[in-house]
Amino acid sequence: MAVPPAGGGSNTSGGGNTTTTTTTTNTTTTTTTTTTTTTTTTTTTTTTTTTTTTTTTGSSNNNNNNSSSSSSSNNNTSTYNYSSNEIRHYNYNHHYQYTPPTLVSAVDFKHVFLPHAPMMSIPALDPLPAGGGSPSSASLNTDYTTYPLGKQNGRTYLRDPESTYPLPCDVPEIHRQSLHSLIVMTVWGGPFCSPTTADNPPKKVLELGCGSGLWTSACHEYFVNRGQTDISFTGLDIISLAPELQHKQGVDWQFKKHDLRKNTLPFADESFDFVFIKDVSLCGPMSDLKADGTLSEPLRVLKSGGVLEIWDSDMVYRTLLPNPPVAPGKLSEEYQEQAEITGTYTISSATPFTNAQNKYLNDYNTWIQKAFDARKLNTMPCATIGLAFSSEAESFQSSGSRRVAIPLGEVKWEQKQNGKPLTADQMALRQTTLLTVVQLIESMEPLLMEASGKGQAEWDRWWTGMTTDLMQKGGVASGECLEIGAWWGRKK
Repeated sequence: MAVPPAGGGSNTSGGGNTTTTTTTTNTTTTTTTTTTTTTTTTTTTTTTTTTTTTTTTGSSNNNNNNSSSSSSSNNNTSTYNYSSNEIRHYNYNHHYQYTPPTLVSAVDFKHVFLPHAPMMSIPALDPLPAGGGSPSSASLNTDYTTYPLGKQNGRTYLRDPESTYPLPCDVPEIHRQSLHSLIVMTVWGGPFCSPTTADNPPKKVLELGCGSGLWTSACHEYFVNRGQTDISFTGLDIISLAPELQHKQGVDWQFKKHDLRKNTLPFADESFDFVFIKDVSLCGPMSDLKADGTLSEPLRVLKSGGVLEIWDSDMVYRTLLPNPPVAPGKLSEEYQEQAEITGTYTISSATPFTNAQNKYLNDYNTWIQKAFDARKLNTMPCATIGLAFSSEAESFQSSGSRRVAIPLGEVKWEQKQNGKPLTADQMALRQTTLLTVVQLIESMEPLLMEASGKGQAEWDRWWTGMTTDLMQKGGVASGECLEIGAWWGRKK
């Protein structure tokens, strides 16, 4: 997947005269080198080409245009090394926005929030070009197994028209999901919430909807640091995005390609000690965990005494009102301590919420609800996953849950109520969460444009106003939040 230019460097050629400028920028945490390649043409037109070399390895491609133009050509790399040091925000249809490293540095995020978060190496994707492209056989247009991906509005999506999955399957979206996973693991304080798992490590772990494999890497590292090195991991997803964890990070790992829309899992009964499911409520019927027995398949492949754990996030945003009470429960003191450390709020049925006060998030909520209703998708999975566990109560020895609200910025009533400002770490967590929210809205741009009825020009104006209001003008000061949840149960 092409990575947008990081800055500097130009190459202009025309009439045989060539000027080359090379700029190298060094910061305290990363070095970005821009290499410019000169291309000389015999035409009288002017072509400007910028080639960016990133920290990954690969070969550079040069684009030559026959008309006066300015274009970007980036390394086609086999891997991309994920780092929190520079968080880039991609807007393919409009412009390239850069969020400076001052939001969250790699050292601060990894050391303070998740000490053992691994650096991810994500394989490049090979989508079928928009409009069919090459190969040109008409049969390939319906061969969704061999060529599952296609281009739309500059992003890579699943091609299968029966798929309801609304998000892209490209590097920017993988990075957003990875950053989101790091945020959630920070809030929970580790890679799982089940209180018995740390003392009773599993031998065989299944991650459904494994994506880039970041959670598997984090869980592996968690147990390795506690002397547990004999745990095997299996990842399942519709396409293979995870790197070679076994060879590069020493994880006992295997990948299984499978469509979660199917009603059965490709494993024998009681195959795993720990089944983990994260952010798959958008994938299809089996992952739409309502109170209709859809936990039956994960429970079938789980051994007696094993743990099923599910994480998810709501897709609409509400405003947290002042003086939210501490969530009750026998573990509430421990959960409240973690919430105070991270600057978040535990959620219970008594937590006071109202509709989003920010006009742009209110617009988004309206459009996403309309779009998801048309696809029969659930915008608030946190409200239904608990019902699924309740419906399977007889299958569990014990069960539990945690729900947390992460404010998207500084909240007006907070300092008066708490009597102290946010710490740098708490503010970094909130700003990074807001960034992932904006990136999520961007990822669903085609869906949201259709639901809003806006044309491209009108959407561009809305997008510019939204990003300016949220990222620069403190538009979430009323208390708009991302709501996340975790549910777990130990099988009888």
